Amino acid sequence: MQPDLDSVETPETASTIQEGGGKKCHLKTRLGYQPLHRVLIDNWQSGLTVAMVSVPLSISLGIASVSGGDPAAPLMGVSTAFWGGLCASMFSSSDFNIIGPAGALSGMLNSATIKFGGAGVLPYLSLLSSAIIFLIYLLGLQRYLLLMPTAVFEGFTLAVAFIIGLGQLEMALDLSPDGPKSEHFHENVIRSIEALHGYSLAPAILFFVVTALLLTLVKYAGKIRGRSIPWTVLIPLLTILLGYLSDHEMLFGIILPTLKDKYGTLQARIVEVPSVPLAEFTAGDVLGLLRTAFGIAFVAILETLISAKIAEQRMNYPFESGRETFGLMVCHAVCGAVGALPPTGVFVRTSLNVQLGATHRLSQFINAVAVFLIFMVAMPVFSYLPQAAVAALLVFASIRMAPVHYIATLWRTDKRSCFLLVLTTAICVFVDPVYGLIVGMVVALLRDAAETARAESRVTLDKSEVAVSDTGTPPSRQHATLSHWATASFDDGANLAVKPSPLTRLRQLVESFACGKSPEKSSNALHKHETFQGAVIYEPMGSVTFLCASKHLSRLQALLVKKPTKIIISLEHVTRIDIDGCDSLAKAAKEIKEAGCDVRLVVSELLLQGTILQKAAWVEHLRSEGCVYSTVADAKLQMADI
Repeated sequence: MQPDLDSVETPETASTIQEGGGKKCHLKTRLGYQPLHRVLIDNWQSGLTVAMVSVPLSISLGIASVSGGDPAAPLMGVSTAFWGGLCASMFSSSDFNIIGPAGALSGMLNSATIKFGGAGVLPYLSLLSSAIIFLIYLLGLQRYLLLMPTAVFEGFTLAVAFIIGLGQLEMALDLSPDGPKSEHFHENVIRSIEALHGYSLAPAILFFVVTALLLTLVKYAGKIRGRSIPWTVLIPLLTILLGYLSDHEMLFGIILPTLKDKYGTLQARIVEVPSVPLAEFTAGDVLGLLRTAFGIAFVAILETLISAKIAEQRMNYPFESGRETFGLMVCHAVCGAVGALPPTGVFVRTSLNVQLGATHRLSQFINAVAVFLIFMVAMPVFSYLPQAAVAALLVFASIRMAPVHYIATLWRTDKRSCFLLVLTTAICVFVDPVYGLIVGMVVALLRDAAETARAESRVTLDKSEVAVSDTGTPPSRQHATLSHWATASFDDGANLAVKPSPLTRLRQLVESFACGKSPEKSSNALHKHETFQGAVIYEPMGSVTFLCASKHLSRLQALLVKKPTKIIISLEHVTRIDIDGCDSLAKAAKEIKEAGCDVRLVVSELLLQGTILQKAAWVEHLRSEGCVYSTVADAKLQMADI
């Protein structure tokens, strides 16, 4: 999680901060307080370069976010880059995070324009999502949105890569599918595939050549003599010449469809207040509109915080997640009011900003101003950008976005998480991106809950009662006079282990017969001894909650069957306990006493303070009998004196 700090003061920077605090026109940067002109010198190059990359990419993402040939699509993308960057430079926390149109939202926005009937609904969705983000900010819920494993997030990222990449078939090959577009992405891909017979050769060749050039040059010639080369700017700009020649019939009869053919001549449009009433888009489906706005807000916060977190880790300079969320809320509100798209944090442009040595949010401000100037002066020039080149730029971005190396690592090391990633991707692609994220998070939480329900604990006995080889604990880790059972070994011996599912059992049988792999046998030491003489120490580990309370009770009951003379329940390693855990321990203590066995409770004062144990009647009863101790050593010493 992000540290809730706005800065880190070190001995090296303390004097700089004290000195800068008394001066005017000084800005706080990752290098300490710097005069304004110094900050401008440090950040102009990064801001200008990000703007050059942002303009063609924003045009492409605007097109990807709007279904059909709405002439507002490319303009809305660039407008979002300007207003989002401008607002973030003033209200956000991160000095490096770039806010603008993003591929993560393009699939959702495209589906929304199909469902609600046009690009005019997108500013309203931006306004609604800003209200939702503000509510999340007020309640401080942004920290909980990151409670997901990396596999779920990367599954969503992979789905976005598929949606962006495969969604460019029409522009890449100049296809004309039959029938209206569907809300569901996979149905539109099928429509495009069915229309492949009508492809145009020239746009197809340009698409494959530009895509190959981008992938090759960015990977193998990203830097020349130590300088980063913005190939994602240079190559699309070069294709504008081809588009111009084709439009004026000067390319030897070769026809390359351009943005002008689909959207007309692009003109600067910074502000266009929504004029069509929202009711005309909703058609009574208010709940669907709110659900879409919630999904946009959810993904926007997630992308923004993760992008800022990545920048924080690279630059070793923190940001404040609450303020970053507030800044995003302002960006959504302003973009909605001026007729732009909902923005979010963008990984690629943020990474470029970091690589170029940005030190302050002034870099984002310069980026916004540069986007504005390019927008106002050169927008008609981008009308000649070939549609195939736009498709190539988006496909390039989608390929770079796909977490191929992470998936390969998961496949080698953690196939369960790899399955979770694939499940998330499948639901995002075939159902809905928000549903995919939610299902992925729920499955991950249930998986972790199942692990918690294993109720990790340790049982300690006198070594004289059980052979060292039976304990399941390596001899090097055993105490000189004690023997320990780990959770798995103890449960197998007490017949408390979770039974495998029929599918798991079938897999084990297949491995046994086909591969000659015999199932692992755990220690069954509990069955070798009818009774345990002396003290038994039972130590739950971690949380004792409703997830694992019954398992701890069952273990203590299994120990009681062996008729020990004393049982010490040690909560020294317990981090949290709820009412269910407390009640289960109370029931266990009662049964132990009724069986004529001496029971002792070890609990630290820290765990008692402010928890349910502090007022538990059974704990007070044991305390009144002098059976509550702060350490196991104290409990054993007291029992030895009795």
